[in-house]
Amino acid sequence: MQPETILLLPILIPLVFGLAIVPLCRKKPVLAASLAFLAVVLSAMAYWRIAGNFSIRFVQPWLGQFELSFSLTQWKGLLLGFALVFQLMTGVYVMRYVRRLPRPAMFLMFTLVAFASAAGVILTDNLLVLLVAWEIFLVALYALIHSGGPQAHGTALKALIIGGGSDFLMILGLLLFFDLHPAQTIGAHIQVGGSFQAFASFFLLFLGAGAKAGMFPFHTWIPDAAEVMPAPGFAALPASHEKLLGIYFLFLITHEMFTLNATAQTLMYIFAVVTVFVSIVPALVEKNLRRVLALTAIAPVGFMIAGLATSEIAGMAGALILMLTHATYKSTMFFCAGNLEEESGSPMLEKLQGLAWRMPLTALGFVLAFTAAVSLPPTGGFMSKELIFEGLVERGHYAVFILLWLGAILIMAVFCKLMGVLWSATEQRARTEGFSLQTLPVLLLGLGAVMSGAIFNAVAPAFNAAMGTADSHWVSAMWHLSPLTMASYCVYLFGLLLFLAFRLQAGSSVAAFDSLTDSPV
Repeated sequence: MQPETILLLPILIPLVFGLAIVPLCRKKPVLAASLAFLAVVLSAMAYWRIAGNFSIRFVQPWLGQFELSFSLTQWKGLLLGFALVFQLMTGVYVMRYVRRLPRPAMFLMFTLVAFASAAGVILTDNLLVLLVAWEIFLVALYALIHSGGPQAHGTALKALIIGGGSDFLMILGLLLFFDLHPAQTIGAHIQVGGSFQAFASFFLLFLGAGAKAGMFPFHTWIPDAAEVMPAPGFAALPASHEKLLGIYFLFLITHEMFTLNATAQTLMYIFAVVTVFVSIVPALVEKNLRRVLALTAIAPVGFMIAGLATSEIAGMAGALILMLTHATYKSTMFFCAGNLEEESGSPMLEKLQGLAWRMPLTALGFVLAFTAAVSLPPTGGFMSKELIFEGLVERGHYAVFILLWLGAILIMAVFCKLMGVLWSATEQRARTEGFSLQTLPVLLLGLGAVMSGAIFNAVAPAFNAAMGTADSHWVSAMWHLSPLTMASYCVYLFGLLLFLAFRLQAGSSVAAFDSLTDSPV
């Protein structure tokens, strides 16, 4: 088989298998889960056949108007590899979890359709093809939320309306972009300040891509979806694939399609800072683990947007590393949430107290993910925050740096609260958990989160290729003591002290920060 044909298999295989699951396996959930896992394995095998061959390009003229164009580059190969890992881990987890799914055939079908569309977005070179795959992903997201059962209908409709509205803005932006750049290719580098049309196109595309990533004000459906979606479904889409697509397209907009000016950067900074605080402040007082994890999945989007807005190598590299690190640790945490909820029967924090003693494997996975979530060295979380902060300081945007630094302290406090809840003193410490297909992805992804710093060091050329630079100084600059490093260490200290102060006042980890609900601010 020709490499150009193999390039399309990660799109075609899951799409074909997904469409076959409902008619063939509607009443056979275990068989459906097995077929879904087989589809991802075959896609991974196809990817492995062409990994490293960065000259592959599939081009097929269509209707005389445009061409179906797909290619593999170092950066696209890295993104697709991560997407495959997340999908494989979801497949392993669902092999055991499948009997808990309210609508297993629908769930498995649309996880594969979502992955196929994500692969299409990553591999295509044509904006119209990207748009088609983007909309297929939205339909798959709606169906996956709906697979949570009758109670999920309202949330699925809310996600569809918000996603459809933001996609309409993106389509308007693309129409303006095509008028400016009739070739319809990605690498246009249009000056945002060159005309009102260029600015309008950028702003509309920014809103559409930011909405996919979970940016304010398009984020409100995400905590609701976390409550009603099956845990592996949230781990597969909003926590991983959707973040990859949104930030990936934002990177293309800010680095390939347009050249930012000061006005565009300021606009992005405003959305970035607001996104952090409108999500992390409610997370402090939230009592539902699923909603806490969803809210803390939104806040890092603000950091990623700020990094991209700097237009500095350090800031952009930090945003891309955080995108991949976040998808890794957040998927781990949602798999953990599924295990914890299965044991306790509830996602409410008061029901989860002390479960870490009884579920050591899940608890270990959560701790591993925690290290990346709070950006401890040597994880990718540490690298990304340092790089984003460095990009902001290099640009002289100190106000944005200070606000994000304060947001990082609150993120640390929220995750310290979760750790305190899971390790609360309890009289029932008898171990109830053994190794299973639901703990394997937790441990593997958790280990990946801890090792993410080393992984990104090893694949630095892929980031260089994406950013169009041969300078790897941004990698080596991470591993020395600097004022920015000290600022990060202060985040850990102040976040922990903030949690301990509120816990001491409240008397328990669950009740920590409850006093904020009575605050006039």
